[in-house]
Amino acid sequence: MNIYNLRAFIEIIEENSISKAANKLHLTQSALSQKLKSIEKELDCKLLERSNRGVEPTEKGDIVFKYAEIFLSLYDNMIEEIKKCDEVQIKEIRIVSSGSVSEYLIPCTLYTYKEKHKDVKFSTKSDYTKNVVDLILSNGADVGFVTIPINKKSIECIKLGKSNLVFIYSPENEYIKDADEYISLKEIASYPFILGPEESGIRKVTENMFYENSILLDSLNIHMELGSIESIKTSVIKNHGVSMVPYISAKKELYTGVLKTKPIKDLEVKCDICMLYQKEQLKDEYINNFINYMKKFGRDTFC
Repeated sequence: MNIYNLRAFIEIIEENSISKAANKLHLTQSALSQKLKSIEKELDCKLLERSNRGVEPTEKGDIVFKYAEIFLSLYDNMIEEIKKCDEVQIKEIRIVSSGSVSEYLIPCTLYTYKEKHKDVKFSTKSDYTKNVVDLILSNGADVGFVTIPINKKSIECIKLGKSNLVFIYSPENEYIKDADEYISLKEIASYPFILGPEESGIRKVTENMFYENSILLDSLNIHMELGSIESIKTSVIKNHGVSMVPYISAKKELYTGVLKTKPIKDLEVKCDICMLYQKEQLKDEYINNFINYMKKFGRDTFC
């Protein structure tokens, strides 16, 4: 039976008038009468009695009206459930990363993953390494990314790869000669040096670089401590000092020539790119799927 004919029949009964029902349904009276006749023909019974007071259902019309309301309610529920099946249920993964990773590495990874998993969205936060660890510990984020290994009993730390750190200086720096193929770590220590904040992983890698090569931190010519890689690059471009930054963060400036670099003699500096998450906490399947994806393909999808 045509569901729309049943809907029209219900409207006639509720309005107690074919003309009023036709007006409400935006149909002509003739078209609405045809729908009524179609139902009566299919059921082989008369459904309405016409009088000066309008139209009233026959005994069989009352039965049809009662079941028509049930049919339409079930039909509407069915359509609603079908629509819900078509709607993508979006699941959120909370990502927190140290600045160099969030700005220069994982944007491509998150985009690539999102392309294949339309039901997932990422909320991202950039913070210092110490705060990244605290957010993972406090369940303020689901997955974290940092540039140094983290040794915490309740945290799983997965090394995804390594990132090169490069020495950067301004083309206007008159003390660093283009003719020299290398620069020594002792020379770097003598120049005005710009460090990142104490809470950052890159700062710790830089300090370890000097310490492991027998250069005391107190002997460094520390000129400034700045809060982000972008501010460090800007200061170096302005020839306010020299610094060490991840290559990925400075490759554009090195290509255009607003920054310059030299290899450090007998030394290659790298930092680990690590993924963090809580060991024992039960995670939703979609979070575990992302973690497993990062273990297999994370390094290959970095920007």
